[in-house]
Amino acid sequence: VLSRPAFLYKEGLTGAERGTATHSVLQFADLAAARENLAAELQRLVREGYLAPELRAHLDEAGLAAFFSSPLLARMLSAQKLLREYAFLTSVSAKYVQPDIPPQFATRTVLVQGIADLVLVFPDHLELLDYKTDRRKTEADFLSAYRPQLNLYALAIDKRFAPKKVMYKGIYSLELGRLIEA
Repeated sequence: VLSRPAFLYKEGLTGAERGTATHSVLQFADLAAARENLAAELQRLVREGYLAPELRAHLDEAGLAAFFSSPLLARMLSAQKLLREYAFLTSVSAKYVQPDIPPQFATRTVLVQGIADLVLVFPDHLELLDYKTDRRKTEADFLSAYRPQLNLYALAIDKRFAPKKVMYKGIYSLELGRLIEA
């Protein structure tokens, strides 16, 4: 839970605070309960300490409601396993982190650490999803800004779950209310 004096929330959240609050909801929400009654599920998250009461008032409830009624939710519920906020640390060749690296350094090993917002585990494949709360961005903006990160995360997750592979990468924009294939 974020810590900031309550009176400072009157002006709204910073982008980072809004993103953190939204990610808390998406990490800890009971998906089926949120689809049925988002307000009640948000209240449960506040009651159980997953979400500060001051933050609840500043959430984009329309964006969250769209998410919880989207086709993506059905996909999530059909997965064999949901890994929310999946932390990983793995090594990869430097060329995957910096594609324009000089050839003599391209095969050197570097560590990649990250937290995937959501990994859907299916019997034969994986799907990697990233939630974004950025405002005033187009689909092209999201892909330009976040596709390289998703590609790197997919490589790392492939290593962790081999022989299963990430067969789908997507960015869910709460602002746009849709999933963008990356």
